[in-house]
Amino acid sequence: MRVLIVEDEPVIQKGLVKMVQRYPASFSAIYTADDGETALEMIRSEEPHLVLTDLRMKRMDGLELCERIHREFSHVQVAVISGYNDFQYAQRAIAYGVKRYLLKPVTQQDIHNALREIIAGMSENIVSLQKYVEWSEKLEQSIWMLQKSDMHRLLKEGEENSLFSGLHVLGMKSVLEDCLNMIVGRLVQRGWQPQISVDKNGTDISKKEALEAFGAVLDDIFTQLQQTRKGKFKDPIEEAKAFIDLHLSEEVTLEEVAKRVGLTRTYFSALFKKMTGETFVHYRIKKRIEEARKLLAVPALTITDIAVQVGYEDYPHFTKTFKNFVGMSPSEYRSSFGIE
Repeated sequence: MRVLIVEDEPVIQKGLVKMVQRYPASFSAIYTADDGETALEMIRSEEPHLVLTDLRMKRMDGLELCERIHREFSHVQVAVISGYNDFQYAQRAIAYGVKRYLLKPVTQQDIHNALREIIAGMSENIVSLQKYVEWSEKLEQSIWMLQKSDMHRLLKEGEENSLFSGLHVLGMKSVLEDCLNMIVGRLVQRGWQPQISVDKNGTDISKKEALEAFGAVLDDIFTQLQQTRKGKFKDPIEEAKAFIDLHLSEEVTLEEVAKRVGLTRTYFSALFKKMTGETFVHYRIKKRIEEARKLLAVPALTITDIAVQVGYEDYPHFTKTFKNFVGMSPSEYRSSFGIE
């Protein structure tokens, strides 16, 4: 196995090389590069299996390097080493296939754990950026929806599911701080700015205490939002239903409606099913058929016109759907009113 270490600080680079050399399983070659451009040349000529890179470097930085590797050498494994304050910067590397993130200062054991897990195709002891981003997004949505029980459930899951295993307290606090920044950032994008007061605890606290402190900040944000709204909050599901009802003749997608009410597609879909007891698609069909039944009682309208008005350009599809819901065809339904 061949390893390429990309680091522009000579002292740190030498230290990383020694750490890798001391790994119990020997490597066939260990290469070094001072920047992203040199690293790409090395990848082309030496074909390493693994690239261990810093994020912030002169010339081509680590993030651009990750993007180029993902595009041109997708088979190469990439691990990132970076400081605590680079977490948000490192999030962008997710799109480039980087799933492994080591926090500075790294020890020899950190490097050896990373190498062992990368070789084994696992990720224990290496920070998975994606899981923290997803966790933060769910927390923000629970706050925005004023669903306190969901927020507390997510916090508890973070503790019980070992979300922070492999991190020491300082690293965990840093990750939580970045999660908080992500949450606040999303709330600001929605048009609301919370007031944040974070207690700067030392490193002598436990992971549980760090998570409790994080939860306390979220509780405060939740209370602020609740007081700000004072009953003026629009229920996103009711807003979504109203929008669907007004646009029955159009092919409005789940993504469009979710975006309109400020939720992600996945979360909106699950919430809609939970709150209404039916899927988005089933609700829209049901409302279209209900509207069609009303219009069929109007003699001046043809069945073809009615089909178009409720969103069905395909007349056979309309009649089949109508019969599935009502138990009779549109013409049979209209005849029941004595309308020919």
